[in-house]
Amino acid sequence: MVLNGIGLTQFAATELSLAEKGIASAKVILTGFVVVFSVLLLLIGVIKLYSFIVGKAQGSGGSKKKKKEQTPPEKKKVTAEISKPAEVKQALPAGEGIPEEVVAVIAAAVATMYGKSGRAKIKSIKKAGGRSAWANAGVLDNTRPF
Repeated sequence: MVLNGIGLTQFAATELSLAEKGIASAKVILTGFVVVFSVLLLLIGVIKLYSFIVGKAQGSGGSKKKKKEQTPPEKKKVTAEISKPAEVKQALPAGEGIPEEVVAVIAAAVATMYGKSGRAKIKSIKKAGGRSAWANAGVLDNTRPF
């Protein structure tokens, strides 16, 4: 009996039992895994070899003398004294657990922002509760409808 290629595969498929089909499928899947992971390991090796070669080429470029470590120029120390006016200390009630230094920094930031126009007044300072801004962003990102 002579069969062409198409008829042979149909004939072979009808002759195999369910267990034999499962075994053949498992062989194909395992062969695929072995091929994929072996190529992946080969690529990792090639990339590491390439990085080693490039590192050696860059490390020995030119002279063999050690390069002098360049020190950054000295930075000028900038110090600013912030004096707390008595009126700010009295006008701003520090909340529970908020140090006076934090209150002074917040007052200085507001004064810098708005200047001496007198448009901004700090009525109270309290710690924010609940989630952080990053947590809120994560919740919004994960619950946004498609």
